[in-house]
Amino acid sequence: MSNTNVSTDKRKTSSLFWLILPAFFLLKYTRVVPQTGELLLVIATLAGFIILFEYSLQVNGNRLLACIIAAAMTGILWAPYNAGAAAFVMVGVGMCQRLENTRAACTALSIVCAILLMANAALELPFDFLLPALLFCIPVGLVSILLEKNSQTDVQLFMKHEEIANKARLAERERISRDIHDVLGHTLSVIVLKADLARKLINNDLGACAHELIDIEHSARNILREVRTTVHNCRTNSVNAELNAAKKNLQAAGVNMTALIEQCSIPPSLENVIALALREAVTNIIRHAGASKCKITLSSDAKNIRFTIADDGTVQANRAIRKGCGLSGMTERIHALKGSINLHQANGLSIVISLPVKGAA
Repeated sequence: MSNTNVSTDKRKTSSLFWLILPAFFLLKYTRVVPQTGELLLVIATLAGFIILFEYSLQVNGNRLLACIIAAAMTGILWAPYNAGAAAFVMVGVGMCQRLENTRAACTALSIVCAILLMANAALELPFDFLLPALLFCIPVGLVSILLEKNSQTDVQLFMKHEEIANKARLAERERISRDIHDVLGHTLSVIVLKADLARKLINNDLGACAHELIDIEHSARNILREVRTTVHNCRTNSVNAELNAAKKNLQAAGVNMTALIEQCSIPPSLENVIALALREAVTNIIRHAGASKCKITLSSDAKNIRFTIADDGTVQANRAIRKGCGLSGMTERIHALKGSINLHQANGLSIVISLPVKGAA
């Protein structure tokens, strides 16, 4: 059920409650039979009051304040003839809850009390009318205002929770999208590379061709397994495993890889991001760089972990790098962990990633 429907249902229930109160106005006539003129006035008053109450549900601001005053005046005008008319005053103060804010509601409640006191000073209202009107006016008004404010707070909290839940769903979809891109993009690039190599070897070296086809089969099985675990959020990437895979895949592409890896303790969340960044960078080198060498370094200090991957590819120094899904996903992951990523174009491309150790889990 939406918050709008909940609010509407509560308002209907509240309306029915307030419309019951004028029944006290009719208690007098369970003991006294009214004359024809008074009976017609009673019917007209009740009909008019119902119309006024329904109108008050559709308006706000000054119009609603006018409805509140009209309800109070209805009770005051009937006070000399029917003490039960105090119910109209109480319904009037109950309308205060629907004003736009608490300050306006309390101001309207004060106006009703002031009107009662001035009317009593001018007309000397009957005690059996004035006592319940004043005795219940302020408590009923304040309680109804507080209940309405609490209802509005509940609706706002509901909306906030819905907003947070929606953002969480979107963030999870984006995470899964990035992870699937990294898995598919990297492994499919390797499969394409090996398939192309197998095609070239099929007429010259059947043994090497068969070896490449076996690697393609293994890569396809691996990607199927990784997609399944990614969808179920069970995949954790190891930097060492990615380094081994990177060396093998770069070698197949004719790229010589050197790695300078400092032995350090890396939190799992950071290791996952570094491993995915390494995978994406290697994929881009194989696809686009035209490089012959690649150097990977990983170091750390008390505050940060620094990861660099550089190649000697053909990226032009004055040409802007177009960020696709891979680089964009890499950047989003790093920024989510309060880290930084910088791309340098000089004799190839260098990607420098810095991630803070503090706060990582």
